[in-house]
Amino acid sequence: MDWLVLASTYYPANPEQLSAYESFRVMVDHNRTWIIFVELILVYYMGFATRIRMPILKTILLLIFLFAGSLIFAILDTGLPVKSSLMVAIAILVIVKVRIKPNTNQRG
Repeated sequence: MDWLVLASTYYPANPEQLSAYESFRVMVDHNRTWIIFVELILVYYMGFATRIRMPILKTILLLIFLFAGSLIFAILDTGLPVKSSLMVAIAILVIVKVRIKPNTNQRG
């Protein structure tokens, strides 16, 4: 994964003395692929999964494809706001899930 570190977008002004914010930004920049992978899993299960339990081989295949997508999104994240776009998608899906949940309880 060193080739993703080469595509780093954040360079602190003084690398010897990092503030808490700068060290957080460097950590997020180096773990970009894993952060996007977790966000993609959340978006998939909140927005697209019809059922949570799938056979194990399908789940493994799904995770492999999501990780391949996160690698592509990590490369695109150097120039586009992919992480923040996924966070907005997660926020919208949480709002939709919270608003739909009380309506289903009142009908039953």
